[in-house]
Amino acid sequence: IGVGVDRMALHEREDRVSLLATRRAAERAYAVAGVTPQDIDLAEVHDCFTIAELCATEALGFFAPGQGGPAAADGVTAIEGRLPINASGGLLGRGHPFGATGLAQVVLLARQLRREAGVLQVGKARRALAQSLGGSGASSIVTILTAEKQ
Repeated sequence: IGVGVDRMALHEREDRVSLLATRRAAERAYAVAGVTPQDIDLAEVHDCFTIAELCATEALGFFAPGQGGPAAADGVTAIEGRLPINASGGLLGRGHPFGATGLAQVVLLARQLRREAGVLQVGKARRALAQSLGGSGASSIVTILTAEKQ
């Protein structure tokens, strides 16, 4: 698990469309887990607004800045894509209960890793990542889960 923070006011940030708190949290989580973005098989990200998924996937290191949108448009992040993002449907698919969003992500990913996700099952994922944020991106938590050897 990694935690990161940034300024609350958008106008005080270096870049208004990047998520520095998420980048910091991800760097810490990757270091603790001993993995890189390329080791992640699927993710649930905090897509509270349409642009939030794109900003998150870039901040997590899955795509270079400005490439999250094209990757999504090309199907890379689709449930059958190379890196499924929000196979659950994300916040649009399940709602956005403040405080419970991150917990829901972790539960959904644990089901994926246990092969218990039913019609939403994403192949045979071994590593999954949950990213949640608050305060317009001023705080972020990244959790990495790894399946037991199968």
